Amino acid sequence: MIHEDMVIYNVKNGNTEDFGLIIEKYKDSLYSYIFYSVKDEGAAGDIFQDTMLKALTEINKYKEKGKFKAWLFTIARNKITDYFRKASKTVSLEEDETGERADSSDNTEAKALSNISLEEISSFIDKLPQAQKEVILLRQYLSFKEIAQTLSCPLGTVLARMNRAIKKLQEFMGEEYAV
Repeated sequence: MIHEDMVIYNVKNGNTEDFGLIIEKYKDSLYSYIFYSVKDEGAAGDIFQDTMLKALTEINKYKEKGKFKAWLFTIARNKITDYFRKASKTVSLEEDETGERADSSDNTEAKALSNISLEEISSFIDKLPQAQKEVILLRQYLSFKEIAQTLSCPLGTVLARMNRAIKKLQEFMGEEYAV
């Protein structure tokens, strides 16, 4: 198999057909991240395509110093932010004013998973502050170092957000789901 750096080099030098290898490598994890962020198949498909198009058209801006995966997820994150920004501008006055949005799923301990449904986990995660939800969601696909790069914040901040998210989830779950 061709090394990712070689594929990126080829794409930067005009061989855009090699970009298909990049799409193939990241399509599942990137689409999942987008879908669990927006909770809408149509929007997720559009955002995925926009992300890949932007990655292709701006690949010359990618610096080999960083991780390509984190760079790609950063583009997706920005596209998701744009999606919600546009959606909030079109919200009617009749809509619920809570502004809440469903996000992500969780990688909890095996025992807790046996006692709790995915819907319950999702509802607990929905209660987390946005920064903590985002770290939980990204952790399914990226290392903590890649998350820090994607969010443009220090690794310590990412770890602290994850720690706080886990503690809050444990509080939400209470004794009933204690591991």
